Amino acid sequence: MKNLLLSLFLILIFSCKDSTVSSRLEVCGVKDPVRNLPWLKAKIDSLSAKNQDDMLTVTLGKIKGEIVFDCTMIYMSCIGCAAHHCDGTRVDLSKYTQEEMKDFLATIRGEGTRGPVIWPEK
Repeated sequence: MKNLLLSLFLILIFSCKDSTVSSRLEVCGVKDPVRNLPWLKAKIDSLSAKNQDDMLTVTLGKIKGEIVFDCTMIYMSCIGCAAHHCDGTRVDLSKYTQEEMKDFLATIRGEGTRGPVIWPEK
């Protein structure tokens, strides 16, 4: 009985898949955007090479119904100013009204309205 319980415990431990928020998402036409969007993977890999990847937070947000990636470094003094479209190009925030910006900021920082944080992985 003791061996059976030990065997079941080991099977349970080794059968658990490591699942991250990004690995469960499909956005911009790809599953797991952290690994499968080339520009985002390159950004994270570049920061990892400098041991700075732990300073980055990537949150999914929306502006006018479009999914955007808010990439914020710990030392940045602005919120939402480094947003990227699915193709990696920067979002030109000057094109949006104050109301649209307010709605966007709620999707990246709002209490209860914040989109998923896909980096750092948890």
